[in-house]
Amino acid sequence: MRRTTAAAGVLVTAVLSLGVTGTASAATDRDCPDFASQAAAQAAFDAVPGDPERLDADDDGIACEDQQYAPASSTSGQTGTGSSQVSTRPAGAVAAGDGSASEDGSTLPYVLGGAALAAAGGAAVAARRSFRASA
Repeated sequence: MRRTTAAAGVLVTAVLSLGVTGTASAATDRDCPDFASQAAAQAAFDAVPGDPERLDADDDGIACEDQQYAPASSTSGQTGTGSSQVSTRPAGAVAAGDGSASEDGSTLPYVLGGAALAAAGGAAVAARRSFRASA
Protein backbone atom coordinates (compact mmCIF):
# COMPACT_ATOMS: atom_id res chain seq x y z
CA MET A 1 0.00 0.00 0.00
CA ARG A 2 2.83 2.42 0.85
CA ARG A 3 4.55 1.73 -2.45
CA THR A 4 1.40 2.65 -4.36
CA THR A 5 0.98 5.83 -2.32
CA ALA A 6 4.60 6.83 -2.86
CA ALA A 7 4.36 6.17 -6.60
CA ALA A 8 1.17 8.22 -6.78
CA GLY A 9 2.84 11.05 -4.88
CA VAL A 10 5.82 11.05 -7.24
CA LEU A 11 3.52 11.05 -10.26
CA VAL A 12 1.37 13.90 -8.93
CA THR A 13 4.45 15.98 -8.05
CA ALA A 14 5.97 15.42 -11.48
CA VAL A 15 2.75 16.41 -13.24
CA LEU A 16 2.34 19.53 -11.09
CA SER A 17 5.94 20.60 -11.64
CA LEU A 18 5.51 20.44 -15.40
CA GLY A 19 3.02 23.27 -15.14
CA VAL A 20 5.67 25.69 -13.84
CA THR A 21 8.53 24.86 -16.17
CA GLY A 22 7.75 27.66 -18.64
CA THR A 23 6.61 25.89 -21.74
CA ALA A 24 6.82 27.92 -24.93
CA SER A 25 3.65 28.83 -26.72
CA ALA A 26 3.58 28.88 -30.50
CA ALA A 27 4.46 32.24 -31.99
CA THR A 28 2.76 33.61 -35.07
CA ASP A 29 4.84 32.69 -38.10
CA ARG A 30 4.83 35.59 -40.53
CA ASP A 31 6.11 35.61 -44.08
CA CYS A 32 7.27 38.51 -46.27
CA PRO A 33 3.79 39.17 -47.80
CA ASP A 34 2.44 39.66 -44.25
CA PHE A 35 4.39 42.92 -43.86
CA ALA A 36 3.35 46.29 -45.32
CA SER A 37 6.91 47.27 -46.24
CA GLN A 38 10.45 46.01 -46.33
CA ALA A 39 11.23 48.28 -43.38
CA ALA A 40 8.53 46.59 -41.28
CA ALA A 41 9.90 43.18 -42.23
CA GLN A 42 13.44 44.33 -41.37
CA ALA A 43 12.27 45.59 -37.97
CA ALA A 44 10.67 42.20 -37.24
CA PHE A 45 13.82 40.42 -38.44
CA ASP A 46 16.04 42.58 -36.21
CA ALA A 47 13.77 42.17 -33.17
CA VAL A 48 14.18 38.39 -32.88
CA PRO A 49 17.62 36.75 -33.12
CA GLY A 50 18.06 33.69 -35.28
CA ASP A 51 15.45 34.47 -37.98
CA PRO A 52 12.77 32.02 -36.78
CA GLU A 53 10.30 33.41 -39.34
CA ARG A 54 12.72 32.83 -42.22
CA LEU A 55 12.54 36.41 -43.51
CA ASP A 56 16.14 36.43 -44.78
CA ALA A 57 16.26 33.77 -47.50
CA ASP A 58 19.86 34.35 -48.59
CA ASP A 59 21.20 34.93 -45.05
CA ASP A 60 22.71 38.35 -45.77
CA GLY A 61 20.99 40.24 -42.95
CA ILE A 62 18.40 41.95 -45.16
CA ALA A 63 14.84 40.76 -44.67
CA CYS A 64 12.42 40.28 -47.58
CA GLU A 65 14.67 41.98 -50.10
CA ASP A 66 13.08 40.17 -53.06
CA GLN A 67 9.48 40.93 -52.02
CA GLN A 68 7.70 43.56 -54.13
CA TYR A 69 5.89 45.97 -51.82
CA ALA A 70 3.47 48.70 -52.86
CA PRO A 71 5.18 52.07 -53.13
CA ALA A 72 4.77 54.37 -50.14
CA SER A 73 1.96 56.86 -50.56
CA SER A 74 2.94 60.46 -51.24
CA THR A 75 0.39 61.91 -48.83
CA SER A 76 1.95 63.73 -45.94
CA GLY A 77 -0.68 62.69 -43.42
CA GLN A 78 -1.72 66.27 -42.78
CA THR A 79 -5.02 67.10 -41.19
CA GLY A 80 -7.26 70.03 -42.08
CA THR A 81 -5.33 72.32 -39.70
CA GLY A 82 -2.09 71.96 -41.63
CA SER A 83 -0.26 70.12 -38.86
CA SER A 84 0.92 66.56 -39.18
CA GLN A 85 1.04 64.25 -36.20
CA VAL A 86 1.77 60.99 -37.95
CA SER A 87 3.64 60.94 -41.24
CA THR A 88 3.26 57.21 -41.91
CA ARG A 89 0.64 54.81 -40.71
CA PRO A 90 2.03 52.01 -38.53
CA ALA A 91 1.66 48.50 -39.89
CA GLY A 92 2.20 45.07 -38.42
CA ALA A 93 2.51 44.09 -34.80
CA VAL A 94 5.06 44.16 -32.05
CA ALA A 95 7.50 41.27 -32.18
CA ALA A 96 6.69 39.89 -28.74
CA GLY A 97 8.52 36.58 -28.96
CA ASP A 98 7.13 33.15 -28.22
CA GLY A 99 6.46 33.54 -24.51
CA SER A 100 9.10 31.13 -23.29
CA ALA A 101 10.87 31.86 -20.04
CA SER A 102 14.29 31.87 -21.73
CA GLU A 103 13.58 35.24 -23.37
CA ASP A 104 13.29 37.17 -20.14
CA GLY A 105 16.07 35.21 -18.44
CA SER A 106 13.89 33.91 -15.64
CA THR A 107 15.11 30.62 -14.26
CA LEU A 108 12.71 30.53 -11.31
CA PRO A 109 10.26 28.06 -12.96
CA TYR A 110 13.10 25.67 -13.70
CA VAL A 111 14.49 25.92 -10.18
CA LEU A 112 11.06 25.30 -8.66
CA GLY A 113 10.43 22.39 -11.00
CA GLY A 114 13.79 20.86 -10.17
CA ALA A 115 13.21 21.30 -6.45
CA ALA A 116 9.78 19.66 -6.74
CA LEU A 117 11.25 16.70 -8.61
CA ALA A 118 14.08 16.36 -6.09
CA ALA A 119 11.58 16.44 -3.25
CA ALA A 120 9.46 13.80 -4.96
CA GLY A 121 12.52 11.61 -5.46
CA GLY A 122 13.53 12.05 -1.84
CA ALA A 123 10.02 11.16 -0.69
CA ALA A 124 10.06 8.05 -2.85
CA VAL A 125 13.42 6.93 -1.46
CA ALA A 126 12.28 7.57 2.13
CA ALA A 127 9.06 5.66 1.56
CA ARG A 128 10.97 2.73 0.09
CA ARG A 129 13.42 2.63 3.00
CA SER A 130 10.56 2.84 5.46
CA PHE A 131 8.76 0.01 3.69
CA ARG A 132 11.88 -2.21 3.69
CA ALA A 133 12.52 -1.49 7.37
CA SER A 134 8.99 -2.50 8.36
CA ALA A 135 8.97 -5.67 6.25
